[in-house]
Amino acid sequence: MTQSDITPTVLLTGPTRGIGRAMLHRLLTHPAQPRLVLLARDRGSLDEAVAAARAAGADARGILLDLADLDSVRSALEKVAALVRSGEVATIDAALLNAGGQFLDRRHVSAQGHELTFAINVVAQHAVLQGLVPLLSPTGHVVLAGSSTHRGKRQSFGLVPDPFWQEPAELAIPDDTPPGTFRAERERGGVAYATSKLALVTLSHPWATRLGSTGRRLNVYDPGLVAGTGLVRGMPAYMDWVWRNVMPAMAVLPGATTPRGTARHAVALALGERHRDRHDAYIEIGRETRAEAVTFDAGRQSRLWAWLQDATGTVGHPDIPMVDRELPEGDGGMPGESTHHPIGQR
Repeated sequence: MTQSDITPTVLLTGPTRGIGRAMLHRLLTHPAQPRLVLLARDRGSLDEAVAAARAAGADARGILLDLADLDSVRSALEKVAALVRSGEVATIDAALLNAGGQFLDRRHVSAQGHELTFAINVVAQHAVLQGLVPLLSPTGHVVLAGSSTHRGKRQSFGLVPDPFWQEPAELAIPDDTPPGTFRAERERGGVAYATSKLALVTLSHPWATRLGSTGRRLNVYDPGLVAGTGLVRGMPAYMDWVWRNVMPAMAVLPGATTPRGTARHAVALALGERHRDRHDAYIEIGRETRAEAVTFDAGRQSRLWAWLQDATGTVGHPDIPMVDRELPEGDGGMPGESTHHPIGQR
């Protein structure tokens, strides 16, 4: 299952709030007592998470990571690599790439000038994956954060608009049109979020091909609708109050759950307690479903991969020796079509 069935090493992004905090709590109470590498963007919240983990008896390290800045991504990867190289932390058995972002418009930009939703949920995830490749254990497992919003509005209880696919270079351009009404701006922000998740699920297939060629695994975990988590940044006070205090009641509906409930399934997937033989699969609140067919489009995958390689440059390639063996295609290679066979099409 892991490099060590007794003490696996788990990397978790976004452990300070919402689903990520629930994942951390689940890891701290897990019988395997995993070693933890925690990455978050706020120093105070990260220190609190590390302190809580250590107070619970965990071997935990904290590293600052701001997914809105590729320089921060590089720095974080180099620090993780240094821990692994020194032997202070073992190679990564499971990486839960939970952190993401959603905004009420498309006007925010990353440090590199990309539209912020796309930058955090796609560009930075690609860079993190590039840097994690040499740090994974021989049977390492990566779990990406999917979302039912990639399927369309009907699958997100009508709360998020349909995704609208464009070429990556266009998705990365922030909105520079004259500001519209609050409702119009929020709609654009929702489309940006849904489309970023569609792009991430599309990207997951070529990444699974690369990792699978060396015995590692990658799966996408869809947490379902989890209201009250603070994912959407910049909400007006009244909307934030409703989201945190009223909307959690939706957890009783099919396709919705609580932070604690979804964290339990995510950790079980990451550590191989469930779906142990699955690779390039889509797991939705603990149940295997299937990503939308369009995410398997090889042309779309290749164009997205090529653009991301150019956008991230060497950010995802810390100057460190490989902990394990080189991937056969090399760092800059373009993957072929995914070998995953969707459910019902084996």
